[in-house]
Amino acid sequence: MLKSIRNSLIAMSLIYVVLGLVLLLMPGLSLGAACLLIGGSVLVYGVVRLVSYFRGGEYADRLDLVLGVLLILLGLFLLVWIRFLIALVPVILGIYIIIDSLASVKRSLNMRALGFGRWWISCLAAVVLTICGLVMVLSPFSTVEGLVMFIGLGFLFDGVYTLVNTLLLERLSR
Repeated sequence: MLKSIRNSLIAMSLIYVVLGLVLLLMPGLSLGAACLLIGGSVLVYGVVRLVSYFRGGEYADRLDLVLGVLLILLGLFLLVWIRFLIALVPVILGIYIIIDSLASVKRSLNMRALGFGRWWISCLAAVVLTICGLVMVLSPFSTVEGLVMFIGLGFLFDGVYTLVNTLLLERLSR
C-alpha cells in the first residue's frame, strides 16, 4: 500500500475516533460548540458584508448593507436561541410519532376485532413508539444529545473499522 495513502487513512481514522469519543462522551458540550460555531460564523460573515458596504464608498451595494445587518441579527439570534431551535425538531417529530402511533393502536384493535391472532404485536409496537414520542416531546434536549451520541458512535465505529482494515491490509500486503 502506498505510504501516503496509508498515512492519510490512519490520520483520518484517528480523527474519526477522537471526534466519535468527544460526541459520545460529551454530547451537550459538542452540541453547544456546534451552536457557537454556526452562530459565530453567521455573525462574522454579517460583519464582513457590513464592512464591505461601508468601504465601498459611492460604489457600495445596498445589498451588502441589508445582508450584513440581517446576517448579524441572525448570528446573534442563533448564538442566543439555537438550543431552543434545536429542541423544536424532536418535539415536532415526537408529536408526529405520537399521532401516528395512536392511529396504529386503533388499527391493531381493529385487527383484533377482525380476528387476527397476533394483533397484540402491532399494538405493543405502537405503544412503545407512543412512549418514544412522549419522551421526545417532554425531554427534547436529552433526545438531541442522544442523537449526538449516536452520531459519535458512528464516527467511532467508522474510525476503528478503517484503522483496523488499513493495518490488516498493510500486514497482508507484506
